[in-house]
Amino acid sequence: MLKAFEPIQIGNLTLPNHFVMGSMHLGLEGEVGTAERMAAFYERRFDGGVGLIVTGGISVNEAGKGSKTFFNFQVPEHANELQKMNQLLKGKGTMCAQLFHAGRYANSRDCVAPSPIRAPINRFIPKALSEEECWKTIEDFGISARIAAEVGFGAVEIMGSEGYLLNQFFSPVTNQRDDYFGGDSIRRMNMSVEVLRSVIKNLPEGFPVIFRMSGIDLIPGNPTFDDVVQLAKLLREEKVSALNIGIGWHESRIPTISQLVPRGAWSNIAGKIKAKTPGVPIIASNRVNDPITMEKIFGNNEADIISMARPFLADANIINKVKSGDYKRINTCIACNQACLDHAFQERSVSCIVNPEAVNELQFPTEKVQEPKSVVIIGSGPAGLEAARASASLGHNVVVLEKANSLGGQFHLASHIPGKSEFKETMRYFENELAALGVTIRTNTVANLELLEDMNPDVVIFATGVIPREFSLTGLENLPYGNYTDYLTGKFIPGKKVAVIGGGGIGVDVAHKLTEDSDPSYESYDHKYNISSYTQVAIQPHESDRKVAVFRRNGKHGAGLGPTTFWALKQELDSAGVEFYHGLDYKEVTKEGLKVVLKNGEEFIYKCDSIVLCVGQEKESSLYEEFTSKFPNKEAIVIGGAKNSKAVDAKRAFLEGLEAAHSIGVKK
Repeated sequence: MLKAFEPIQIGNLTLPNHFVMGSMHLGLEGEVGTAERMAAFYERRFDGGVGLIVTGGISVNEAGKGSKTFFNFQVPEHANELQKMNQLLKGKGTMCAQLFHAGRYANSRDCVAPSPIRAPINRFIPKALSEEECWKTIEDFGISARIAAEVGFGAVEIMGSEGYLLNQFFSPVTNQRDDYFGGDSIRRMNMSVEVLRSVIKNLPEGFPVIFRMSGIDLIPGNPTFDDVVQLAKLLREEKVSALNIGIGWHESRIPTISQLVPRGAWSNIAGKIKAKTPGVPIIASNRVNDPITMEKIFGNNEADIISMARPFLADANIINKVKSGDYKRINTCIACNQACLDHAFQERSVSCIVNPEAVNELQFPTEKVQEPKSVVIIGSGPAGLEAARASASLGHNVVVLEKANSLGGQFHLASHIPGKSEFKETMRYFENELAALGVTIRTNTVANLELLEDMNPDVVIFATGVIPREFSLTGLENLPYGNYTDYLTGKFIPGKKVAVIGGGGIGVDVAHKLTEDSDPSYESYDHKYNISSYTQVAIQPHESDRKVAVFRRNGKHGAGLGPTTFWALKQELDSAGVEFYHGLDYKEVTKEGLKVVLKNGEEFIYKCDSIVLCVGQEKESSLYEEFTSKFPNKEAIVIGGAKNSKAVDAKRAFLEGLEAAHSIGVKK
């Protein structure tokens, strides 16, 4: 991958390597007083080896704001805040402003679009822009580009992908006009072309202008590949500096960046466009998170530059680690979306499940402590691992006690779910990172009061996790059964028709493994969603080897799973014929199956040959309670599931591990 670390030219800008950090909302936009926090986040990524960073979308006018958490270039207070950020980053690298207009995706009753067609993910019907308003919007893109240069940005990217305004003009699904900006495929391209012209006209000659265009919309009836290539050629003729190939619309029912998507699944789209449009740098993106995938993309000549966003949340130093070959110490993005996209769409500050320091750099400084402590951490699940890493990074002397023969706890268990094998990358990272930091790890070690008294540490952090909740039901012994840990560790093998009792996040994940016991491959993903058709993509019904039903007394199935990922998992389970039941009580198990009583009093038996119990968890905090009772003056911290099993998730666990490390020695 040596060529990837040679300089490359975009406009008059020379990048130090062939990587850029792609656009990603931080949840800090739209507010005054956030420049320092944004700069601290971006600075650490520049220090980690990337030469160009694209901001989250910055609206070109008020109608273009996706929500209240957006800057608007034409609001002086917003432009000033962005200027402060750029001043703090001066000399670090090139900040690229994404010129943005949400179109019908704007969360406002005043949203606008090419035609008055409501987006499935928005309750508001957009107003169709008049031709005059189209030209005013084009002018706003140009004005915003000029302001971007004036406040210190070194490049701009025009957002024309992901189903936002320019993409809406390009698609016959959302553009039903008959004027200069719609009516046939060429006229549907005019909005993008005119915006590019306006932007270039308002910038100094050679100023880098990237256009993020959609390589495939993943909406039935979207533009053909020939149309996409034609647009790419028109943009090249207008002297665009680079084309960044986006994938899919937000309303698409095809997952594009979650764990259900194989790594590098979309680079071939960028490669096909590159083959048809020589003479302009092509940027590939989506589900690129490891050096092997990067090498494949460059080796197949599918892109000149790779854009990654979430991987920079997980590891600010990913580019330096790739360059030095220190792959084992890359904290890999696991594509979970839980602290990044889920937060962004909830208008919350984003971070990263496996790196909670991300976007919180000012809250968690990395300077070594003046008085190192001896720290014992019991348990090596997410909370314990992050507590160990952060404590050692701060200079403390750390020992981890783990009763199992490997690290990971519940994270290790979850890695057996299809797609969640990415979790194994997290465990690989911590194993290598903790070793590099000098952390002592003692596996196959059961912690008890005697051992802790003998070790006599300054601080004990209890990350002892959770245990499956006990469950009893009349006649349960009539059928083979096991809890989720038994199933995921191979101690219990269900039959061909399975009832899953408990429909929370664990129950739904178990149903996924029961119906599909392997990670997605490019071939299986392409077949499952009919990707090769290009214009008629949709999930395809398929038969599972098992018949599965998921039961839940009350509440929604999949509670606790992220909103940007659960819909896709539920869709896959539905297509595999998984049945879902809720609003019921469990009555008994007979040799025939599971008998339940619905809220209306009706009874029915789900015929099955085995049962998997996913009925929740209880905290395992007994040692913490014993220790604090016997040693009330010792510094003891309880975190993760051992602290609260009801709201336990890996996001909270990793964060509490980080917080625990930074609380050591701090007077309460």
